[in-house]
Amino acid sequence: MNIRNDIRLSFLLLAGDIAAINLGVLFAYWFRFNSGFFEVVYGVPHVAEYIRMLPVVTMLLVFLIRSEGLYHIKVRLSIVDEFFLLIKVNTLGLVIFMAATFIYREFSFSRGMLLSAWFALTLFLGSWRLGMNRIQFRLRMRRQKSRNLLIIGDGKMVERLIKHISGDPHWDYNIKGVVRVSSDKTGTAEGVPVLGKIDRLGEIMDSNDINEIIMSETDISRAKTMKLIFECEKRLVEFRLVADLLGVITSKVDMRTIDGIPLLGLKETPLSEGFNRFVKRSVDVVFSVLFLVAFSPILGVIALAVKITSPGPVFYLQKRVGEDGSRFAIIKFRTMRDNAEKGVGRVWAKENDPRRTPIGGFLRRFNLDELPQLLNVLKGEMSLVGPRPERPHFVKHFKENIPRYMARHKIKSGMTGWAQVNGLRGNTSIEERTKYDLYYVENWSLGFDIKILFMSLFALKNAY
Repeated sequence: MNIRNDIRLSFLLLAGDIAAINLGVLFAYWFRFNSGFFEVVYGVPHVAEYIRMLPVVTMLLVFLIRSEGLYHIKVRLSIVDEFFLLIKVNTLGLVIFMAATFIYREFSFSRGMLLSAWFALTLFLGSWRLGMNRIQFRLRMRRQKSRNLLIIGDGKMVERLIKHISGDPHWDYNIKGVVRVSSDKTGTAEGVPVLGKIDRLGEIMDSNDINEIIMSETDISRAKTMKLIFECEKRLVEFRLVADLLGVITSKVDMRTIDGIPLLGLKETPLSEGFNRFVKRSVDVVFSVLFLVAFSPILGVIALAVKITSPGPVFYLQKRVGEDGSRFAIIKFRTMRDNAEKGVGRVWAKENDPRRTPIGGFLRRFNLDELPQLLNVLKGEMSLVGPRPERPHFVKHFKENIPRYMARHKIKSGMTGWAQVNGLRGNTSIEERTKYDLYYVENWSLGFDIKILFMSLFALKNAY
């Protein structure tokens, strides 16, 4: 059974969505008028009035779900991405339906009912999609992966792709081998055989029944890349190219002319606009206050535990580089013994770091040591979401060696960020972290921030 190409799965998703939509609306009707949770002032409308609108609501939401590509089996989305797309669909559907009610005058739909329907549909559709996601995961665990994959490249990106794809059953890839571009290394790469060099690509594809190719090498000329793409097209093999820093640089291009001479430059980022900065700052202030109030008991318990379990101050203040290169003191609960860098210098924390206090490992593992940074957010030195700030010593080194590293300082640093929720934290590749940070800077939206905050609840990889 080829799950990625099985059209029956698309129909199953469609049938489940239709059922979830109808059950969600009926549940919302019960919740609004019969559960006793809401006061019913103007009487209970007959359920038939809402049943009559079900076909319209169903067709509208199915159309919106389809427009977001959620019936494309070949497109693999994370659970979080799919959930946020469903929220987008339900919100847009609610807006469209409410607009239509101003035209349809034969019946007045309860606004409370429509709001309840939004929550119910998010719950029912989200639960259904989550269940299907787990079913697909289990099927891929039991059955052999069906898409034969070839990876082209010489560098560390090849090993990273192999580790990630091999360790995640969600990817329906059977890695047949690695093809080298200029390296003469043979043998294996992370247990995957090296099948030869790129000049034998056609022969290698034919002999291994390849379905898809990922090229991680970014230094190949455009002409040679186009030749590879044409070779893949002749064999109906999908071709994908790993984006590099050049892809990040050219993702936002601005063109203007002077006397007919075209000039290219980088577009302003979304947060260069005053209104967007105002929105982001408003969200930071409101939620930092709410979180400080809500977490105050936890903050008190942690502070007491830090004080009791090790000598030294409760809080640890450290100079970091923030927006526009400005420096500020980041606030954290102390998780290392006092004067931990004495004798070893400025180094990153490592797994099972012997300098940690008795509860330091626990606090770092669950990111609880970062909670005092809500004060940095409230003061305007940081944001809830943004590139993580680094120490001046490391910034001085990175800006000379990592292309575009300082571009991540165009916005405020964050308590969490796009790189961190993707496991790039601690002693990991600065180049990769910079790519993720620049993607966030150039593609910021309020919805993106909400998604990252949600993912942060589960982002514990490399937290030590």
